[in-house]
Amino acid sequence: MLAAPDEQISLTDPDARSMATSGRGTGMVGYNVQTAADTRHHLIVAHEVMNAGHDRTQLSNMSRQTKEAIGTDALDVVADRGYFKGEEILACDAAGITSYLPRLQTSGNIAKGCFGKRDLLYIAKDDEYRCPAVERLIWRMTSEKNELVIHSYWSSSCQACALKSQCTTGKTCHALGA
Repeated sequence: MLAAPDEQISLTDPDARSMATSGRGTGMVGYNVQTAADTRHHLIVAHEVMNAGHDRTQLSNMSRQTKEAIGTDALDVVADRGYFKGEEILACDAAGITSYLPRLQTSGNIAKGCFGKRDLLYIAKDDEYRCPAVERLIWRMTSEKNELVIHSYWSSSCQACALKSQCTTGKTCHALGA
């Protein structure tokens, strides 16, 4: 098993792979079926059966197949957060495809009982955020991580805030925006 390229072997179906399920630490051996449906007619217009155990690399592939199948120059696609990957969204945009999908929830704050980014309100006209304590988080710096530009925001009031323990377990508070 360890000598196999992906360290998996199925004795009953050599092409099947381990697929995660919604239960923690559980899975099943099988296939990942991708489908795209036309929202007007509710018909499947593209499909593909694959053995990758996730959907993260399939947004642009399935969107391009859909665009070709229905013969359009522009396409709007809606997908769940399992398809969220920056490179895939950019590939869709380059192909004339507008994608709508929620970001991944990568912060461990919610599991710790803390506020998450969804608890912040972005104020576009001022390029600021408003936190649950109704403080304005202003832009402080820009950095780069894994080829992504990250803008950091925080309030001067964070250190004395009564809600700080619900915001972060660290010494400082800040909101990160892409």
